[in-house]
Amino acid sequence: MSQTTRKQNWKITKIPNLYLLGESGTYYLRVKPKRGKRQRISLKTTDFTVARERMRQHMLKLETVKSDGNEKISSLIENYKIDLTRRELVKEITASNKLYKEECLEQVAGSKTVKGTWPEFKLLKISDLSEKIFENWIATHSQAYSATRTNGAVTVMRELLRIAVKDRLLARETMEDIAHGLKYVSVDYDYKRMTLSLPSREEVAKVRLEVYRRCKMKGTMGGYLFDLLLCSGMRIDTARHTKWEDVHKDKGTLFASKAKTGSYTIPLFPDLLELVERLEKAFPNHKPEDKLVPGVSIQTVLTSSCKAMGVRHMSNHDLRHIFATRCIEKGVDVSVFSRWMGHRDGGRTAQLIYGHLRMAHSQEEAAKMRFIEKPEVKPEVKVETVGPVSSDLALIEMEEKKLKSVENLPTGKEHENTRSTDGGGTERSSETQTGN
Repeated sequence: MSQTTRKQNWKITKIPNLYLLGESGTYYLRVKPKRGKRQRISLKTTDFTVARERMRQHMLKLETVKSDGNEKISSLIENYKIDLTRRELVKEITASNKLYKEECLEQVAGSKTVKGTWPEFKLLKISDLSEKIFENWIATHSQAYSATRTNGAVTVMRELLRIAVKDRLLARETMEDIAHGLKYVSVDYDYKRMTLSLPSREEVAKVRLEVYRRCKMKGTMGGYLFDLLLCSGMRIDTARHTKWEDVHKDKGTLFASKAKTGSYTIPLFPDLLELVERLEKAFPNHKPEDKLVPGVSIQTVLTSSCKAMGVRHMSNHDLRHIFATRCIEKGVDVSVFSRWMGHRDGGRTAQLIYGHLRMAHSQEEAAKMRFIEKPEVKPEVKVETVGPVSSDLALIEMEEKKLKSVENLPTGKEHENTRSTDGGGTERSSETQTGN
């Protein structure tokens, strides 16, 4: 007995390529893309309006994506690295920012020296990416790295998807759907700020002199870079890119042209101005485009100096924290010194990170405050008394005697002989002395 092929009842709609299957009432898209076979895609709906929108999205994918989705993530990574190099050349990102992104990518996919949290990532097809797969990866990655590092990796993943859309390896609508799984994790700023421990003023001074001594022996400019970070609050990458043309002594400002959140202006504080003047003497023939401090990093010498001075480890970024602490100690408002540090959130970040330092300083200052004046304590007067007379009564009698002696004093000079006549006309001579 021969088998008969079931004939389906297809109905043509008023929209080209949109068909309705009569038996189920489900809408389908029937289309033949360029360089591909004819496809029949279920739109999984019986509603005409919904089917029309889903058809539009599918058509956009077919028109914008030039591949069949079989490309591996490894090819996408290579394109991403090329794009990072381009962005660095056009100064869209800094060299350190490029290195940071490459490190984040390495921590995901792994390398010869780093075990990645998603080692099979490079072997995946671009079409395998989904919202769920990204959510599972974030859960794994956050167990191995801090919240800040995890968020850095999430940013890299988002940029990878944008490169896939740009190279027409992924439809924009698909990218927006699966990107929902790339959510940033919350950073525990309370832990970060409460564990921030900085060296004392004396320790900073000791380390600074040791850095200068070691750099002088090696003929490097690390001491100047140390002072620049300490007196300006700049990040290390911003300090590296600061040029002589950024110094405006007439305006009293230093322009931070290369910064994480965009350029900003720093006042030429007295110590910072003194540093600039020392650099002018050290480099009398400098050009405007020359770097203010021709140094790359001081972390190595800073680490060794801390160890030699018996001071706990200090990074070059800690100098930025010390700058903020000095501002707090001087009573500078957080909204003011946060602008000096290049923040653009009105002091929110500075308050989260340095809030406990500000509170500690506030408590120290509060301990010095007095609102009720205490009376002065006068020394006790010792009075010789006779018999059972109390000291208080003796003091009263003494004061009364003094008062009477003052009332009986005649006018004139001391030890003056005076003549007086009594009621009977008899003259009497007497010698009066003051103080009786």
